Amino acid sequence: MVGKKVVHHLMMSAKDAHYTGNLVNGARIVNQWGDVGTELMVYVDGDISLFLGYKDIEFTAPVYVGDFMEYHGWIEKVGNQSYTCKFEAWKVATMVDITNPQDTRATACEPPVLCGRATGSLFIAKKDQRGPQESSFKERKHPGE
Repeated sequence: MVGKKVVHHLMMSAKDAHYTGNLVNGARIVNQWGDVGTELMVYVDGDISLFLGYKDIEFTAPVYVGDFMEYHGWIEKVGNQSYTCKFEAWKVATMVDITNPQDTRATACEPPVLCGRATGSLFIAKKDQRGPQESSFKERKHPGE
């Protein structure tokens, strides 16, 4: 891992529901990983970057309205202008009864539930690389440096 892991926390709201039963579309997870990747790029080289794409996206458990999620990301490899990142989505708390919107009871997921994982590639042009902007990334090296 290069630098530190970035973690975003988010509760799934009614606007995230896409399917019957208050099921959240997997694209919502992918969207949040994009923000995690952008934050990583700011830390590692001072630019918001271009997200080139994902591979090996896996959705491993359902996500519902009211679920509290953590979106994790870290850099696995630094290239000349590209960065390979790993992403995970974890459910850390959930509603007790998702069928009743008046029921506000929730419970922690112990252990957290892995809901998705993927590998992503991001790009920062050499001319836009400003060097590490956060101390845990100071050891990052591009090939040839």
